[in-house]
Amino acid sequence: MDGSATARLESKRREYREALRRYREEPFYARLGGLVSATVLAGQAGLLALSLQDTLGWVSALLALALAWPLADLMGGVVHLLMDHHDRYTGQLGPLVAAFHLHHQQPRYEEKPLARVYIHESGFKLWLPFFLAAGLGLGLAGWVDGLPLRLWAWTGILSSVAELSHFLVHARRRPWADRLAAMGLLLSRHHHARHHREDNVGYAFLNGWSDP
Repeated sequence: MDGSATARLESKRREYREALRRYREEPFYARLGGLVSATVLAGQAGLLALSLQDTLGWVSALLALALAWPLADLMGGVVHLLMDHHDRYTGQLGPLVAAFHLHHQQPRYEEKPLARVYIHESGFKLWLPFFLAAGLGLGLAGWVDGLPLRLWAWTGILSSVAELSHFLVHARRRPWADRLAAMGLLLSRHHHARHHREDNVGYAFLNGWSDP
């Protein structure tokens, strides 16, 4: 590596460290995370309640859930890919990018109640409130209903469940989670390990169906 490349790398490392400091010390980011989490939870509850007003047969209801699983996996994977390749640590969003990248340095996560993980990690999903608000708006206007609205609701909820799935492969083993991973419903440790060993693979983290 030549001198200019080394200098650029060291400059990027300084930017990363400063961005992490800002994320940890500036109250704005904790407040933003709390606001996003609250908005996501309210949006998920409201959209699900609205979608349940449509009386679907059990086949259609299960179809909506089955379609939502790979769709949420794909959406989360695309966002993960974009964030992993984003390396601007300056500006207002820089600390959020740095905090996201921190997960590559933490092979083992601190144990937390799963409900807390669901709420806290939803606070990082800045795009999800807009997705949920769009579904609510279209549903209330009557432009989307029935199976598509149920699909929208489940996709929004499973986008947060994906954060639980990702947490579970980095935390202590839980037999029930291993069984769900073996069934292809949650992410398996073996599948996700490639993301941390190799470049540009394994971005999806609900169950990894969409990675190929």
